Amino acid sequence: MEEFSYALIWLGFFASIVLGLYFYLSARHKERMALIEKNADVSEIFKVRDFQFPWLKLGMIIAGIGIGLCLSIFINLALATQSWSPGTQSMMIFGFMLLFGGLGAIVAYYIERHKKL
Repeated sequence: MEEFSYALIWLGFFASIVLGLYFYLSARHKERMALIEKNADVSEIFKVRDFQFPWLKLGMIIAGIGIGLCLSIFINLALATQSWSPGTQSMMIFGFMLLFGGLGAIVAYYIERHKKL
């Protein structure tokens, strides 16, 4: 019976995503058709936007997380003489990953800003 409830939960999850997408696209279509019927300026609405995936940001964040993970492991091994609790070790690893991931995002921001100038 438990497997059936899990299947029902997943079915409801995906059905809600599909229905939400359907209603969004349907409303957008109706809105655009109403604007076309009124002869309104729709050049901004139908304009194709140039989307570029932020590979630099993603790469810098992943590199920062990797550096933070490596640094926390090295610190943990270097200070192995102290008695670390498992909670403290995991908090240190998570903290370093967040710290260096954030620093990677900041560096990526400044690199992209420099490229745009």
